[in-house]
Amino acid sequence: MITAMSAAMLITLPFSAAASTKVVTSYPVSSGVTYTHNTYSASSHINHIGINLGDPYTKLKMGLPSPIAKTAPTLTLANRDSREGHRVVGAVNASFFDMKSGMPMYLLSQGNEIVNGGVISSASSYYVSHPIAFGLTSNGLAEIDYFNLGIVVGVNGNVFQMTGINRERQADETIIFTPQYNKNTTGSNEYGIELVVETNASITSTHYGQQLQGKVVNVRGYGDKKAVTIPPNGFVVSIHGKKGLERFKSVTVGDPLSLKLSIDDKWKDSEFMMASGPMLVKDGKRHITMDTNNWRATAKTARTAIAISKDKKQVQLVTVDSSAGYSNGMSLTQFADYLVSQGYDRALNFDGGGSTTMGIRKYGSNQVVLANRTSNSTQRNVSAIVEAVSTAPTGEPGIISVSRSQIGEMLVGATADLKINHVLDAFYNPITPNPSQLKTTSAKGTVEGTGLTYKAVQAGEDRISVNYGKAEQSFPVTVVDQPARLDVKASAASVKPGEKITFTATPSDASGKPIIYQPQQLTWSVTGDEIGTITSSGTFTATKEGKGQVLATLGKKTIALPVEVKSAEAPPVTNPVPPVVDNPSKELFTDVPLSYAYATEIYFLRDRGIITGDTDGTFNPGNTLSRQHAAVILSRAFNLPPVEEARREFSDVPKTHRYYNEISAIANANIVGGYSDGTFNPTGQLTRSQMAMILVKAYNLEGESEEKFKDVSPQHGAYKQIHILANHGITTGNEKGEFMPGIPVNRAQFSAFLYRSMAR
Repeated sequence: MITAMSAAMLITLPFSAAASTKVVTSYPVSSGVTYTHNTYSASSHINHIGINLGDPYTKLKMGLPSPIAKTAPTLTLANRDSREGHRVVGAVNASFFDMKSGMPMYLLSQGNEIVNGGVISSASSYYVSHPIAFGLTSNGLAEIDYFNLGIVVGVNGNVFQMTGINRERQADETIIFTPQYNKNTTGSNEYGIELVVETNASITSTHYGQQLQGKVVNVRGYGDKKAVTIPPNGFVVSIHGKKGLERFKSVTVGDPLSLKLSIDDKWKDSEFMMASGPMLVKDGKRHITMDTNNWRATAKTARTAIAISKDKKQVQLVTVDSSAGYSNGMSLTQFADYLVSQGYDRALNFDGGGSTTMGIRKYGSNQVVLANRTSNSTQRNVSAIVEAVSTAPTGEPGIISVSRSQIGEMLVGATADLKINHVLDAFYNPITPNPSQLKTTSAKGTVEGTGLTYKAVQAGEDRISVNYGKAEQSFPVTVVDQPARLDVKASAASVKPGEKITFTATPSDASGKPIIYQPQQLTWSVTGDEIGTITSSGTFTATKEGKGQVLATLGKKTIALPVEVKSAEAPPVTNPVPPVVDNPSKELFTDVPLSYAYATEIYFLRDRGIITGDTDGTFNPGNTLSRQHAAVILSRAFNLPPVEEARREFSDVPKTHRYYNEISAIANANIVGGYSDGTFNPTGQLTRSQMAMILVKAYNLEGESEEKFKDVSPQHGAYKQIHILANHGITTGNEKGEFMPGIPVNRAQFSAFLYRSMAR
């Protein structure tokens, strides 16, 4: 019976505009099952398992503990039921249960067998106040709808509807207990009467369509505390409450009594069904069958639901996480709105809160593992789950995933390793790989493979194919006979006899990214009248005075760096020399002769690809530098790849801006920021004080000079940074002892400051 209040609750409420949904990850776990992780309104993490019942290898099952009152974690039940040809690939917790007894609270059935006879609450403040279930009907389609469970007793010419079967009797209830109950006695208290009925045959099943005829063989009277045993060839009628006692008070031993169990035609012969609630979505609209002002509905907590499509062939298992600092959970109304926004036709709420658990099979294993973040540190034991099952047998390899130990250009002679992430068949079933059966080849023969290792044998652009049976993965490869760049550095330019200098070499491709090579491929040698020796790791030991060169050779490229061994009277140069850069340009800027004050600094940066001149061959060293051009230079100096998305957007640097990528790169690297009004001022002139702040931050410089500039007061915003530059000898100011912090820096000055910062 639907009261006026409950009828009002069933009115479909208007749906507000759906909040934004963003897919974090999505991939198939079997041929008919897909896992998806979404964020919703940027505050809730939601996990989905999508099941296509039209796939011939995909089934939906109900998982129950054994015995029924022995609860277990969702993943434990799922992995218990998983086996070859019946792989559980996804699961969620399902309907509610009594946390004291462990028994399910609502109707559960498999086939026509009644596993648990549930109760329906009379109060709209509870989740299940309407008889609604999810299940698979006899035609294999999913259904969410009302049900009508008939438990009818006939005695002395009267027919009475019972309130439940094979569960604990509550107040004002009349319950049936059959031999399939999880205990051999009813466990009902003395505040009622119990009729023990026996039939002519053993009762081995309790199912829809069942009709039993027997006689009352015992009546336990009101107030009697003696336990009542359920006969194997009969059943017990347990009665409590004034109405029930009035109905059955005249029944005595010897009276005939019948029991008839029935279910709606829609649910008869269903594969399984499980009652729960409330309904959340009906006909694609929000439709919540409980009081939405109740605390159970308004609480923002973890939620679990099952949803179906209009054609009843698509099923979604859905969980919402509630984890501090991660996901905010949802109220029932928010949850229903989300499910509506995803386009589902009907949805039913399952047990939530600490019970909310989702498990999936991940690639490379048949183990079902946790997909969501549970509200508690451990999974809660539950009494029923819904399982997505793949019946596809394990077949031949169809999918392989490998990862490389290194990615980049390879030097001829270098080797790299592969790691097998997983091998799957066409149905995503895992196959245990044998690395010796892995074949690595390239289209043009630039690499050769043996098992999990491949070697570069000749230069060229190529594509590597990794095969395991019919499974294949490929990726591009570039093999070179020499690095595009080979930067060589020394810890000092000169030493005394018997002392050491450390040399390092950094090979990279044209864009500055590391290349793949083996350390033993880099060789060191010394020229120049036997002034010293050098180890294979680049440690030079001086033996006698003189000048020479240290040669670093990698592939076909050799870079020479000058070294001088001085007498003990001459103090060694302790500052590291600037790195020697491969292929310095021989052309000079027409306006920067070698006699120019900053020629060394400008050509060092030019030959490193950090600065460039104009098309007419000039550098214009006296021109002031804009903030956008400083951003370009700094992005090159730090080998920052251009980025297409800035962590902080500047209102005056749209994505269409010529230097958007470079400005975004240095902003993302926290080298240069913008102004408090959200602008970057790209065309504004870079002042000397701004330059000081940039270089101190970029190179992590510390320590102020004791001598201060006359024109930089302690209140100046860059006071500390300017005097840190002075302490490191990067700036000296003018002959008057001034720094001139507000003066725009020109291209030559910026080159000098940057060079000194790099070579300090």
